[in-house]
Amino acid sequence: MTAKSYVKIAIVGLVIGLAMALCASFAKYRSEQSFIDGAENGFGIDGMYVNDGATRTSMAILAGEDMEWQICNDDGSCLSGRLAATSDPNSFDLLDDDGADCGSVHLSYASRDGMDGILYVSHETDDFKMRRTNRAPAFIEE
Repeated sequence: MTAKSYVKIAIVGLVIGLAMALCASFAKYRSEQSFIDGAENGFGIDGMYVNDGATRTSMAILAGEDMEWQICNDDGSCLSGRLAATSDPNSFDLLDDDGADCGSVHLSYASRDGMDGILYVSHETDDFKMRRTNRAPAFIEE
């Protein structure tokens, strides 16, 4: 190979490396912006959540027009109600079917694609740390 060939290979390698660095930098920027936007305006809270602890308590949340929630315990018993917005776009009060306050939820984190998230639940029955398992909530009809 001639010196010109080595220079061309070096230039091509440098251009490819620079392009990869720019792509990685842009991806990191988008991820940071997504997190900032979620913290300021609210992460999407809709989905299914499962307790991190020994019990397999689950919670479904649908924050559409009806703002519904449902907690189901290991024994199959379920409690449900409505969400009430607070001044924090990632925190909601839990209201039972009669409209009485019965706890709160705080979505501390949600990934940009919505497939991962951590929800802290304080309910009159117990406190839970839950992980999102699905973006689509599933409610049990009683």
